Amino acid sequence: MTRDRTYKRLSEAEFITKRQFLIIIVWLLATHLAFEVMYLWLGCLPMIIVNIGSILVYVLCIILGLKGVSLTVIWIIVTEVYLHVIFSSIFMGLDCGYQLWLFGSLSSVYFPFFLPGLSGLQKKQIVFFSGVVIATFLVLTALDDLGLLSARYNAPPEVARALYYFNGALGFSAIIIYASIFNKRMMDKNHELQMAANHDFLTGIFNRQRLQRIIDAEIEREQDLPENHLNVAMVDIDFFKKINDTHGHEVGDIALIELANIFTSYEGSGLLYGRWGGEEFLLIAPENMSYNEFGKLLEKIRQQVEDNEFMAGDKTIKYTISIGASSYKKGMSSEQLIDAADDRLYHAKETGRNKVVY
Repeated sequence: MTRDRTYKRLSEAEFITKRQFLIIIVWLLATHLAFEVMYLWLGCLPMIIVNIGSILVYVLCIILGLKGVSLTVIWIIVTEVYLHVIFSSIFMGLDCGYQLWLFGSLSSVYFPFFLPGLSGLQKKQIVFFSGVVIATFLVLTALDDLGLLSARYNAPPEVARALYYFNGALGFSAIIIYASIFNKRMMDKNHELQMAANHDFLTGIFNRQRLQRIIDAEIEREQDLPENHLNVAMVDIDFFKKINDTHGHEVGDIALIELANIFTSYEGSGLLYGRWGGEEFLLIAPENMSYNEFGKLLEKIRQQVEDNEFMAGDKTIKYTISIGASSYKKGMSSEQLIDAADDRLYHAKETGRNKVVY
C-alpha cells in the first residue's frame, strides 16, 4: 500500500463559463450569417426575413451574454432555434434536414434538468419544452409522410442533400457539446463536494476527518513494514484565545491561515498536515524521515513561526506554537498514537510553551 499524498485546495466550478457561452452564441450567429447568404442565393424570401430576425436575436444575445450567463438568454436561444426549425421545415421541406436541429435543442434543455438547485417550476418548464420538441419532430415527420408539408421553395437536390448532412452534423455536434459541458460540470461538482468533505473551509488544508482516514490507513500499512515509518505531531497556537480577545476573531483567522501557509512550504518534503480542530493542527512526518529528524524539522517549523509576523491594520502580530510529537509502536491504535502526541503537547505548554517535546 502506498502512502496517500494527495493534496489540493478548494476549487469552484460553473455549469457553463461566460467564455463557453459566448463561443456558442457566436458560432450560432456565424451559422445564420452563412444561411442568410444561402437563402439569398435560393431566393427564399420568407427565410431571408426569418433569418434576419435570427441574426438580430443573436446579436442581442451577445450583448446580453457579455454581462454573464443568463437563463433568459438561454431560453431566447432555444426558442429561436425551435422557431427557425418550424419555418425552415415549412418553407424548404424536411429534405434539407433542419428538423435535426431539434436533437441539439432537446439536449441543451434536458441535460440541465439533473443539475442541483433547480426549482420545481424550472423542472416543469424543461419537461414541457422537451415534450414539445419531441412532439414537433414527430408531427413534422408525419406531415411530410402524408404529403401535407409541401415546401414552397424547393432547393436543388444536391443542395438539399448537402444541407441535410450539414444540419445533421450541427444537430449531433450540439448534443456532443452540451453532453461534454454537462459531464464536465458534474465532474467538477463531485470534485468540489469531495474537496469540501476533506478540507478545512478556512485554511483550505485537510480537515480532521481526512486526517483520521490517513492515519488509519498509515497504521494499517505499518503492519506490513519491518520498521516504523509513521511519526506524528500535534501543534497548538500559544495563547490563541488572547489573540482573538485582543485583536478580534478575524485576526485569529488570519493567524490560522498564516500557520497553514508555513506548513504548506514543507509540502514538497512530503509533510502531510491538516487542521485537527480550533487552533490545533496535526502533522504527519515524511515517509522516510526518522523520529529524530522529524523532531529537528518540528523545531525548524517552530522557529519559523516565532520569526513570522503579519499585519492586522496598523498592528504587527506575532505568535508562537507548542508542539508534541509521538512515534508509532506496533499495536498502537490511531487514538493512542495521537493521544501520545497530545500528552507531549500538553507537557510543552505546561513547561513554558513555544517549544517542541518529542
